[in-house]
Amino acid sequence: MRAILLALASLAVGAQALDYRTLTTAGPRPSGRFDGTIVYDPDGNQLLLFGGSDDSNSRNDLWSYSIDRNEWKELSPAGSRPAARFGHTWNYDSVRRSAVLFGGEGAGFFSDVWAYDIARNEWRMLADNNSGPSRRYGHSGIYDAERDRIVISHGFTDRGRFDDTWAFDLATNRWSDLNPQGARPVRRCLHHAEYDRAGSQMLLFGGCASGFGPCPLGDLWSFDLRTNRWTEIRTSPSPPARQHFGFAFDERRRRLILFAGSGARLYNDTWEFDPDASQWSSVSFPNAPSPRLRLQGAYARGIETVFFFGGSKDGRKTDELVALGVARPPLVNAFSQRQEAVAPGSLVTLYGAGMGPETGVAAAGRLTTQLGGVSVMVSGVAAPVLYVQSRQLNFQIPYEIQPGTAQLAVSVNGRALDPQPIPIAPTAPGPHASAIKTADVVTLFVTGAGQTNPPAATGELAAEPFAAPIAPVELRLAGQRAEILFAGLAPGTAGVLQINARIPESVAGGTIAAILRIGETETSATLTVRE
Repeated sequence: MRAILLALASLAVGAQALDYRTLTTAGPRPSGRFDGTIVYDPDGNQLLLFGGSDDSNSRNDLWSYSIDRNEWKELSPAGSRPAARFGHTWNYDSVRRSAVLFGGEGAGFFSDVWAYDIARNEWRMLADNNSGPSRRYGHSGIYDAERDRIVISHGFTDRGRFDDTWAFDLATNRWSDLNPQGARPVRRCLHHAEYDRAGSQMLLFGGCASGFGPCPLGDLWSFDLRTNRWTEIRTSPSPPARQHFGFAFDERRRRLILFAGSGARLYNDTWEFDPDASQWSSVSFPNAPSPRLRLQGAYARGIETVFFFGGSKDGRKTDELVALGVARPPLVNAFSQRQEAVAPGSLVTLYGAGMGPETGVAAAGRLTTQLGGVSVMVSGVAAPVLYVQSRQLNFQIPYEIQPGTAQLAVSVNGRALDPQPIPIAPTAPGPHASAIKTADVVTLFVTGAGQTNPPAATGELAAEPFAAPIAPVELRLAGQRAEILFAGLAPGTAGVLQINARIPESVAGGTIAAILRIGETETSATLTVRE
């Protein structure tokens, strides 16, 4: 039974749906702007924003957004800073933990290269203007992690549009011309490109080719980073042609993410491209942000979230920060993963950010109220903690908590996170997704059964005599009422009810639809039954 508890440490989130949310923050924040570029720094779990254009013209300010604290902070780096600009590229260098800036437009056009050293909070120029490709803005750029270089392509100046491709070696700070023989994307600007490390390719989409071709464009190209060859990827369906869109590459799911932009109209649609299947698909979201253009995107590795910042919507520049990620409810039953009221004694999961160490820590042996520097209080009562990790906490609601509204408070290394109210019900059963079959008896595990007789102690592992829930238990399998043979706390667990029930003769094994009622609360589940 101990394995049931430990399994909570690895609850899968991959099957959970993605959704958008707009992040609201208090305190200082960047001005509304378009073409303000962002990158994700995994070591600091933060976004870094540089430049863009607001109502007072082009900017060269630098901001960090702490995902743990949900707050913006303007940075004051040492060293000379790059000139104000927009339409530049801004890529994260994972080797040196720096953000690398190239090109853009401000008081003229630029082709200089700068690195912001995150740990030192310091700017440094790596190459001056005209040391490599022509000055430009509205180009695309990636960090090629395999070869430790920045690769840029296409773009625009008042001299026209470009179709060239260049690499900047970050070990030597030197440019090399990658312009290949054969086909290449038509001259353009206002497009984007993203890095697909697994495919060793740069994927380029859309933009505007006025004077040389269509404006807007809807073509997709792959640049092979091993052979320096361009190949057009033709698919159907595909997104409507556009420019000024948001773009990012989800590394975990290996999907190219396209959001919003302008074309035949202003868009707020979302498209995904699967490089393995070579297929675009349109994805609908109930909470999709409003239409916008000139926004910038970044993928946050480790928290599997795509962020989009700024742009122009409703005819004005915005400072909105939008996240597309797993739509994790804040507090759920640890077994059913449903966001409902929880009961005294329940095992629950809290999702969020900055809630513990980056590497998860699971309880071993008896449960304690502090684990990995994390403690949880429910209306002033210390809660036993089963598992802690920056984005997920598993703990037990103390049996001492009465039905109503309780206050949940989490402390991480002495730092208190914002408290939140949580609803407490007498019973709130959530069955585990799997059950065990022995002969004609099925055993399932449930958390959220409420108070027991004799009263169970918070955090204590169950031993004989096994306490039974005070509320009556009823189970239906495939619509047939099952005979309850045993309903009591599972040996060696805390907050887990074990139910042994006889399978009705008319019910086959395998996957079974179950309806469980404990007291006044009923829940349904699909159980995978194993021998």
